[in-house]
Amino acid sequence: MPPIIAGVFILSLIYWLYLSLTTRMEIVYDSVEYEALGRIIQNKGLLTYFTVGLNREPLYPLLVASSMSLEHVTGLAFERIMAFYGVILMFVTQVLTYKVLRLLNIRTGICLSILAYLAMSPALNNAAFSLYSEIAALPVILGIILSSAFAWESVKEDKLLKAFNYGALLGILLTAATLIKAVFECIAPVNLIILFAALYFTEIKKGSKKIITFLLCFAAAAGFFYAPITAYKCINLHYNGKFAITNRGSWALYGSTARRMEPLTPKKFAEALAFAPGEGVCNGLFGQQECDFWSFHRSDGLGFAKAMELDNQHLSAEKINATLLRLSAQEALHNPLQYGVLTIVEGLKMFFWESTQVGFVNYPHWLQKIYDIKIFNNALRFFTFIATFIAVITLWFQNQTSQRSPISFLMGVLIFLYILFFSFFFILTRYALPIVPLYLICIGIWLNQKR
Repeated sequence: MPPIIAGVFILSLIYWLYLSLTTRMEIVYDSVEYEALGRIIQNKGLLTYFTVGLNREPLYPLLVASSMSLEHVTGLAFERIMAFYGVILMFVTQVLTYKVLRLLNIRTGICLSILAYLAMSPALNNAAFSLYSEIAALPVILGIILSSAFAWESVKEDKLLKAFNYGALLGILLTAATLIKAVFECIAPVNLIILFAALYFTEIKKGSKKIITFLLCFAAAAGFFYAPITAYKCINLHYNGKFAITNRGSWALYGSTARRMEPLTPKKFAEALAFAPGEGVCNGLFGQQECDFWSFHRSDGLGFAKAMELDNQHLSAEKINATLLRLSAQEALHNPLQYGVLTIVEGLKMFFWESTQVGFVNYPHWLQKIYDIKIFNNALRFFTFIATFIAVITLWFQNQTSQRSPISFLMGVLIFLYILFFSFFFILTRYALPIVPLYLICIGIWLNQKR
């Protein structure tokens, strides 16, 4: 490792440790529920977590519960311990990002810039020091990319044991991602199909004798994903009557769909476009009252109302879930063109990921003063959007299946699927944060091509 890269790692750790000691979490909105679920697990055990009702994905509440247990041992507030966890997760994310950059043969100077920005990014540091689950997903998603690439290379080299091990690791990491962000229940199988289809057509179809290695790797990945996920959903079915990961998917989908299918005028479409870069842009151009239509309040209200209407009909949880999914499809099919266009607009939000105003964290006074400079926040958000959009689009339209490494192809697929499946719902800025390291790597690839 070049000394200058080692220096970035050391300085990043110092900065993160400083922030872990000087920031303060704001326990509001979803973080209230994460704290409550952590208390349930810490005080009453995981079984009670299931018996009190269908809850959020379990891995982040387990992390919160562990910090609460350490609170009793160390005397430190669990919020401070969670901040230290944030430092560890950010450091692991930085190390894995560097690993991917080196595998892609990105020049040292560009690696330095990418790693330094990862350490300083206001949005990523907000994820690290707030009580929200996105931080836990960062290293897992990088691990998915690396294990996929190593599984690919193991099949290519016909190494049976390595192919099984990396396939199993990939399945485990996809399980972890799903138990942090349930949207991966949809992403994972499509990702596996694309990965192994590409591997088959590049390495197996031409009469290769590697078919056994290929099938073993695929079986390991699928088995180590579906076995634990199915088991978890069966537990929820037993205790809560719903074969699902969380309690939010179906009503959130219905609410977002119903809102998109309301009558659309040219003015409303302009408001939707203006809302994509951020609520502040829309409010500045059209006013808060008009833009509230495109906020999560409107879609959540529609989703909750329909779920309560079905619940009042004394339907089972499983029947309510199936009905909401059916109604969502029916709504979308009433005007597929309008639904498709507004879904693409929703997906654009994923590229506006950087911000000094994500919220949920109180920073040191000097840093907060910098973050409060409106022109700084707007310029940072705009330029990171431009760089991210160009880099990702370039990656998608290039020949990604490099003879040296499939990593670019795998990143392009995962980024596309992540944006695609999230775009069916309402997207908050923080939802994009788990794939930001992939965005930064894409920017590194793009810069590396400009010699």
